[in-house]
Amino acid sequence: MEKLRVLMLGWEDQPVLNGGVGKACFHLAESLSKEVELTLIVPQAEGQALSQRTNVVGLNDLDLATITQAPATKTYERFAKTYRVPANLFPYENDEEYYLKEALAKELAEKEGSQSEEVQDLPPVTPRPQPEITIATGPRGTLNFEVIQFARFAARLASHKEIDVVYAHDWMTFLAGAEIKAQRKVPLVLHVHSLTFDRQVAQPWGWVYELEAKAMQQADLILAVSERTANMIATRYGVSKNKIKVIYNGCSENSFEPTTPANARQVIFLGRLVPQKGPLQFLRVAKCIHRKDPSVTFVIAGHGPLWDEAQQLTKKLELEEAVTFTGFLPQEEAKALLHDSSVFCLPAVSEPFGLAAVEATQAGIPVVITRQTGAGEVLPNAYLADAHDTEGLADHILQLLNDPQLRNKAVLANQEALKPYTWQATSSKVFQALFDVAHSPS
Repeated sequence: MEKLRVLMLGWEDQPVLNGGVGKACFHLAESLSKEVELTLIVPQAEGQALSQRTNVVGLNDLDLATITQAPATKTYERFAKTYRVPANLFPYENDEEYYLKEALAKELAEKEGSQSEEVQDLPPVTPRPQPEITIATGPRGTLNFEVIQFARFAARLASHKEIDVVYAHDWMTFLAGAEIKAQRKVPLVLHVHSLTFDRQVAQPWGWVYELEAKAMQQADLILAVSERTANMIATRYGVSKNKIKVIYNGCSENSFEPTTPANARQVIFLGRLVPQKGPLQFLRVAKCIHRKDPSVTFVIAGHGPLWDEAQQLTKKLELEEAVTFTGFLPQEEAKALLHDSSVFCLPAVSEPFGLAAVEATQAGIPVVITRQTGAGEVLPNAYLADAHDTEGLADHILQLLNDPQLRNKAVLANQEALKPYTWQATSSKVFQALFDVAHSPS
């Protein structure tokens, strides 16, 4: 029996990770490559990232001049209404507007110091003139410029691949997935790691929300990382629950450490400094704990757009001596820091899963998370509070710091619960979902 041919549109490459979704994509791709014929397209790929079973294509290294568009009897209806900022690479009904928007995107990229290489576009399917396409090789331009450019060239590449199913991870790849589905007449499976309702804290960013909604309508199956995310897809996007399947993230096998002692009395936040993760709320929780027990120290490990605001709030709360900012840490350093900590706290406002909570559990420390965090579905002894319940989160942390037996019980129970959730097990569930969709009579 021939292997299933899967075209996976990934988010980030393993050597340059920036968040849990990058780790999930890597581990899933690595495991899937053992069961399927896998081609992975990512925005910036490193050749050594995956095993030799996987064909990794970095679009920044792709010689587009050597690629010709395969014939297509019908092109996909473009997401014209989702293009809210300049840098639109798909033709509008109004050619003048199209040229203007591309020119603005080029100008913006040049102002931000982008180095670019111009490649003459190939003739389109419809008899409409198109200008040259700018491929950013340095700092990127506008966000939708990158998303559309990725979709454009991923679809071109896919026109020469024999594939059975398209497997797209998160919104940045959804447009590409929909393009390829329409072009190649193959099923599309979306893997949702987060939604704009999570990232924008219940205030969805217009064109991204519309892109997500349109892609979900076109998809044959949607994989969600938690029941929380599945419910949000159904209620916020109007998708039938019959079209949604929950597959939890995995963890590394046989990597559970003994419960760490609370001698250090150090509480750690590990993650990107973005509103949905709650780094500012972590500082408010720290202040609450500091008033009750000044011996407790706190570490914020990560970087992001709230970095400056978090530093300012630390000063405002007079916590400079109690809080340490590490910035972004490589995986091994982050793991070592978890081992040196006593409690992990993620006061997220909206977190689809939260791999950092799983990593903390593996490192042997108890976790305090919010009811708005999907990882609580697989961590039965995680201590939960509402995202805005500062006192509740603080009380949980102090309780775990001061009761060794409670700490050990929580860690061991969570570690036992995680044992079935290996990346191989998760990958097997994904494989079965892809196989079923690819062989569905409909």
